[in-house]
Amino acid sequence: MTTSFPHTVVDESISAADGYYTLLRIVHLGPHTVRVRVHRDVELEPCFAAAEVLSSEMTWTPLVMHHPDHWFDRTATPFRHINVKAELEPLANDLTQRVTAVLVKTIALPEHVMDVVGALLAVAYGSAGERVITPDDVRWAKANGGPFRAIDRQDGSVLLTKAHRYDCPLLVSESDVPCDGKCQAVQTAGGNPSMN
Repeated sequence: MTTSFPHTVVDESISAADGYYTLLRIVHLGPHTVRVRVHRDVELEPCFAAAEVLSSEMTWTPLVMHHPDHWFDRTATPFRHINVKAELEPLANDLTQRVTAVLVKTIALPEHVMDVVGALLAVAYGSAGERVITPDDVRWAKANGGPFRAIDRQDGSVLLTKAHRYDCPLLVSESDVPCDGKCQAVQTAGGNPSMN
């Protein structure tokens, strides 16, 4: 099954001369930035079609290639006024689809949230902690306890909680007002899970 990412073209440039034509495209595939480059020359050897992903170190890592043997004869000989998009866009789109199949689907979250969740994982399971959250885990968590909240506090810490009901003063006031103490009584009494 191919993983599906929402994708957005964020930059594209084309160029053509009498001896070559080129398409360069930058795409956001979910949380990944991908560069797709296709170059058609007069001769086979300098031609290439490749897709690379931008690493966290801001370098391009090659992921997939499309050898020119498979597309050279299906594209037009270069000349200055060629329709570059018509010639090379099918190759660029194919590379994008192949990259989508290769990349592991990750959940895109703001960096601050990723830092907090990473810290929680490390505190619970060690510095190299790993945990799979199953669909059953998600269903159980939604049916039990209060709503999940991540609240930034004035001292720079973050409060992660499911211990408070939806209308608890602590949640409603973004932690300016303390809990009124009724949350624990509701949870121990086993009330309605959707209100705990």
